[in-house]
Amino acid sequence: MAWRERHVENMGYKNMQAVYDINRAGRMAIRRGDNMTLNKNAELVLMFMASQTYDWDSENNCPPKKLMDKKVPCRYYTLGWRAISDSLGMVMLTPEQAMGGNAEAKMKTRENSIQKSISDAWVFLRDRGIIKTIEPASLGKNAGFLLLLGDDAENAAVERWARECLGV
Repeated sequence: MAWRERHVENMGYKNMQAVYDINRAGRMAIRRGDNMTLNKNAELVLMFMASQTYDWDSENNCPPKKLMDKKVPCRYYTLGWRAISDSLGMVMLTPEQAMGGNAEAKMKTRENSIQKSISDAWVFLRDRGIIKTIEPASLGKNAGFLLLLGDDAENAAVERWARECLGV
């Protein structure tokens, strides 16, 4: 078995391919002046989320056997905004900012800006029907987002499975 098959078979690879399909279908397109373009911030956020969630078996429209046996939801993201920010290096200061006075205040301002940017991406994705909140955030717990990366039938099956696994 090749390395990719051993290490990527259930974690995000197929989900990321589905994001490309969503892009090609124009579901993440926005108007800029007279042209259409991709909402790159939303795409970046969705790609990260897709990479961090278990794949769905689209061919059979069911979870992979390993995940079925363990009752693990597919396409379900719970890592929150900070995981996105930290993994993508979104909160960085210039060397001058880091060495200057008020570095902590600048870092906090930067964090707030990035958190809003990621939240805005989630709103865009939710409004486009690409993600859905299954469990809202609560004190000390990130929201749980279901990624709706397939057609209506597939998305309904993914949601049924997630709800069964989560007991919601």
